[in-house]
Amino acid sequence: MNGDMKAVLVVFKDKEKLSIVNEVLAEQAYRVVMASNSNETRLKFSNENFVMVIMDMDIPGIHAQEFVDGIRRKESLRNINRNIPVLIVSANSVDFSEQFTHFENVKFLPSDFDKMEFKKKLLTFSGNSNVISENTRKIEEGEYLITEGGTGTELFWVLSGQFVITKLNHDNQNVILGEVFPGELVGEMSFLDNLPRSASVRATMESEVLVIPHRKFIDVLDHQPRWFRSLIQTLSQRLRKADLKISQKFVQVDDDKPKLSEED
Repeated sequence: MNGDMKAVLVVFKDKEKLSIVNEVLAEQAYRVVMASNSNETRLKFSNENFVMVIMDMDIPGIHAQEFVDGIRRKESLRNINRNIPVLIVSANSVDFSEQFTHFENVKFLPSDFDKMEFKKKLLTFSGNSNVISENTRKIEEGEYLITEGGTGTELFWVLSGQFVITKLNHDNQNVILGEVFPGELVGEMSFLDNLPRSASVRATMESEVLVIPHRKFIDVLDHQPRWFRSLIQTLSQRLRKADLKISQKFVQVDDDKPKLSEED
């Protein structure tokens, strides 16, 4: 099963930062392949296809610029149109600018990064960084990201924090259906079927999400067969019915009241 996961070559020695890198990559379903010196780095890169390279520029004995130059020359010889993303970690942004600005798809991350900074930098490889920044939203503890019955259709990808999902039962009690953690999606049913929100989602701590607009999904859906749209609607209807049945059985009541709710 691990062989089916996208592999990332990580050339790193700082144990504290390496734990952050490993944690975030695991959340995003990447398989991490480690290297700690120049020979090991070249050997592993030549023996496997990687979707990304993350390299500490400041490790003694490893010439990051030469390594990246070698990658790009091989890609050019093989007529590869899209260069593999390379993330260079360093304490010196000036050195990075001097050595790497002429390379395509190579980005800089300061060596004192935290988990959120690393996660955002990963996102810039899969889309426009300005778009990502504009669509990142902070949610305060106790704030409702989604309110049951609301008409919003966005999908949310949790970057940090934690959320609880609740639904009103026949006694007008908020029944807890589940929790949402970093790396997970929430709001998928309205995103899929364009119907009102079936449950509420509240932050249990300060959190941050990436907002995925509904129109992006519609653009993709328009190019799919008609049966695919029907399949999505059927699955969404079944999930809504399942949530309704669960909410009628006493599990755990959430007495918290919304501070803010999404716009209707």
